[in-house]
Amino acid sequence: MGLAGYQRTHSLPLLGSQVRSELTEVKSMQDSSAFVAGDFPAFSAEWKAERLHSWKEIASFFGREVRTVQLWEKNEGLPVRRQHHNKLGSVYAYRRELEGWWITRSALSAGVRPRPSQSPESTMQHDDAGRGRLLLFPIEVVHSRRDRGPLQQIVNRFAGGLRDDINHELSRSRFDPVCLSSVALPLPGNSTPGFMRDIAQEFRAECYLLGVVRYAGNLVRVSTQLVRSVDSVCVWSERFETTLDTFFQAQAELAHKIVQALPAEIVQRALPSRRACAADHAPAYHACMMGLHFWKQRTRIGLLKALGYFQDAVLIDPSYASAYAGLTDTYVDLSYGHFMPAREATEAAQRAVTTALKLEPKSVSARNAAVNFNMCCRWNWQAAESICQELVDSGAADSRTFQLYASLMISLGRPEEAVSLALHAHRLDPLSDFVNFQVSFAYFYAGDYDSAISFIDRAIALRPLYNTGHALLGRAEAQRGNWDKAIASFEHGLALSSDSTFLKALLAYGYAGRGDTLIAKEILREIEEQRGDACFPAVDVSAVHAMLNRENEALQYIFRAYDLRDMKITYIQHDPRFARLRALPQFQKITSSVYLRAS
Repeated sequence: MGLAGYQRTHSLPLLGSQVRSELTEVKSMQDSSAFVAGDFPAFSAEWKAERLHSWKEIASFFGREVRTVQLWEKNEGLPVRRQHHNKLGSVYAYRRELEGWWITRSALSAGVRPRPSQSPESTMQHDDAGRGRLLLFPIEVVHSRRDRGPLQQIVNRFAGGLRDDINHELSRSRFDPVCLSSVALPLPGNSTPGFMRDIAQEFRAECYLLGVVRYAGNLVRVSTQLVRSVDSVCVWSERFETTLDTFFQAQAELAHKIVQALPAEIVQRALPSRRACAADHAPAYHACMMGLHFWKQRTRIGLLKALGYFQDAVLIDPSYASAYAGLTDTYVDLSYGHFMPAREATEAAQRAVTTALKLEPKSVSARNAAVNFNMCCRWNWQAAESICQELVDSGAADSRTFQLYASLMISLGRPEEAVSLALHAHRLDPLSDFVNFQVSFAYFYAGDYDSAISFIDRAIALRPLYNTGHALLGRAEAQRGNWDKAIASFEHGLALSSDSTFLKALLAYGYAGRGDTLIAKEILREIEEQRGDACFPAVDVSAVHAMLNRENEALQYIFRAYDLRDMKITYIQHDPRFARLRALPQFQKITSSVYLRAS
């Protein structure tokens, strides 16, 4: 595409002023009475236009069947509108109204329940200390293609009997099993993790137990995993072996070993506080769930919505630490995406994380938020690493902890450790788009671009609108010298991001790398009109000048990034885009200053 083609395709103005006005609106509304459950301000015209045009789209919004949402409209007041025509009518709904209805409905549902200490149901499920309700799925058997006939049938019968014996042992021990027939449950190998999670939550099982049987001749190996149903995080796993010589005795002994090996303290720690939160913090808890949903999107509009929902939760219940943790992460991401000035984001994030730790100093979400804040905003990497190590040593670390720990290792120039930690996060949460992104990010900074592309492809498959994923994919392709593919990825990300300035800078970098200097300079000229903006993507602009062999300009923008507290400057010492600048005294001065602050 030539210069004229770029100008035709990218004729929209930069959105810095629009974003600033939206953030101003958010800020002014934080002290108003508008932030209550069921009454949500529209942050922009873009939000108001989010209209769903059919029952199918409305059902997809909630992740339910069409019949279910139709019943909700009939019996529970789901805000669906109708457009009448001569013959047939049509339905439509606005996302913000559906979101408000969901929080209000969930809050009312939680609010009318007795508190857990008074609930007969709660007493029945947690009548003894250390008990946890479990659902045992059918045990999957992995057959060899060479095995046929009787041996397959014997191992299948062994797996079925083993599951029954495990249920029997669970009922005699410290756990409450959900006793269901094997025919009533799907095999894990035939089901998505989301489907298994939904089944476990349907029966109010805090965790579910998975088993896989492999065999070679007479030897049988059973691999087990204990999975937290709320988020599909594996909290324990172990392997056991036996033989088929004494069929029934082997089943009973193996079932006893498995149940005895289940660590009560891990199960108890893994129990999600959903019921307690729903009763103690409703409707703040449900506002936080909506905030988390939009925060995971990492788009400008998604982050602004998340900010609103977390702020709702804080105003509704000022004692809810998870809401402040969510605010911290949202402010960090608003700064990272250049949607909010870094210094303002740092101040707001510091207030939020300080409050979260004061309310619940042992909360994993609050401590994860503290890692994120120390790493990205304060550049206090020593404090961030200390918190990460403490979480890991105590066994409380979750996939988010390992993901943040991996990012920290990249900043510290320890790429092998970053890859190892990111892969551990992936084992805990393989279907998270952001965890797959983190693995790709770690491989990228380790110089393994093929592996980076493999994992970023997975992240994009999980969330196709993930514009930061397309940005990383383009950077990996650029490092492999595939400039056409890199430009295509940057173009795609730019189209998804409503003309994000940092993606524009990446696009200019792609054109500069391909040799299209005029186009790269034209994009730079357009971006540099916003040079005085506190949201200016100085690091990414510096990379373009470095590619164009403009060392002085590249260094000027690196100093500008340092003054703006651009979070991306923490990676420049290891960023391959700046390889040719690393020997320059001015560049070393900046990196030394960053590391001095971080030590």
